[in-house]
Amino acid sequence: MTEIFRRGEKMMTYIPILLAVLLGSQGQAKVADSDAVKLLQKYVQINTVTTSDLTKAVDFWKQLAAEDNLPISVHEYTPGYPVVIIKWAGTDDSLDSIMLNSHMDVVPAAMSDGWTYDPFSGHLDTNGDIYGRGTQDMKSVSIQYYMALRRLKANNIPLLRNVYMTLMPDEELGAENGMIPFLKSQEFLDMNVGLELDEGTSYPIPFIPVFYQDKVVWQIRVDCYGISAHGSTFPTTDSTATGKCNNVINRFFQFRDEQYALYGKAAQDNAGGYTSINLNRINAGTADNVIPSHVSLVFDMRLGNTVDTEEFDATLHKWISEAGENITLTYILKNQQSPATYTNTTTPYWTAITTAAASAGVIVAPILPPGSTDARHVRNAGYPAYGVSPMPSTELLLHSVNERLNKNTFTKGISFYEKVIKNLANVPGSATAQNPVAYLYKTAE
Repeated sequence: MTEIFRRGEKMMTYIPILLAVLLGSQGQAKVADSDAVKLLQKYVQINTVTTSDLTKAVDFWKQLAAEDNLPISVHEYTPGYPVVIIKWAGTDDSLDSIMLNSHMDVVPAAMSDGWTYDPFSGHLDTNGDIYGRGTQDMKSVSIQYYMALRRLKANNIPLLRNVYMTLMPDEELGAENGMIPFLKSQEFLDMNVGLELDEGTSYPIPFIPVFYQDKVVWQIRVDCYGISAHGSTFPTTDSTATGKCNNVINRFFQFRDEQYALYGKAAQDNAGGYTSINLNRINAGTADNVIPSHVSLVFDMRLGNTVDTEEFDATLHKWISEAGENITLTYILKNQQSPATYTNTTTPYWTAITTAAASAGVIVAPILPPGSTDARHVRNAGYPAYGVSPMPSTELLLHSVNERLNKNTFTKGISFYEKVIKNLANVPGSATAQNPVAYLYKTAE
């Protein structure tokens, strides 16, 4: 009887262990999910509005890298614009690496814009929605990358290829001080990149879009100069700066209406068939009773992926010359049209992503988005890139008031990335081309 009790006591000591084995990954995932949500909240609470001091964000990543004993380096190709690199070592340094890119900067936000909660609070409401600037664009993805890699490491899942997390400082400004100089640096060359993952978007239908190409970004400033006089005088319309800019606006908006008609017919998965154009800034005037001698307009354009850029540039200058004298056109941003990345079995990277998605029970679909990301620069440098943000069945709130992401969508995204990164990092060297440019193709000359 004593022996039976002893055996019973011994068995009782094993029950928690047995339960842990049986529940295993479920229990661990639950704890990790909770930690991940808190980590995202903490990251959102760091105000990284474009042109802000990013020191606190860099320190955030330095602390995480230290916790996991990971190599981290910080480089400034322009003072005040740090690029962060964190390495998760694979077993074969000779193979091309996987680059997981995200950006630290976010667009401006303020309570006065109409936010329900402080945009830098990371507030978690009763519905499980995490509010804050960057919850969709794209601090969530940064944390998902990190937590997915941390889980792979904790579960002793070997990675064949090196995996690098890179964090950029100025994606929202066009990457002039971040991704563009980084791609020309020795640090990037030393990474030996084979594929880059970047941001995608939320989508209000149940699949995860994958960007295989971005639209080219052109931003122009048009300056109109004319007669300045007392507000009571009555000069001819075309002699004033406002009149000349009115001519410019009318011509540009005529083109906008034409493109809007194409937009209305375009498939949801292909924004390449039209060029979007918006007048985003107007600056003029010194006093209420003075006709301004100078009016400045800023237009933002995202060119269709088959647009002949030289021909379109000539068209813009023609419109300006027809609008009147003393009008200048200056490019704020004039990106080169990037190639596209194959989304078929010609690339093992695409197969790795679709296989991971299938095992995660989610659908991925290649689309050409209406906007642009840092990935366009990567493709222009000769490297394949996909934009993936696992936010299916989610209202698109990038750059919007009350930007938010449900915690369940966020944590499911970690599991998705866990499978994706595992597959990508373990593509055999024999399966990939010697030159990554083999996975790119041009859609316009």
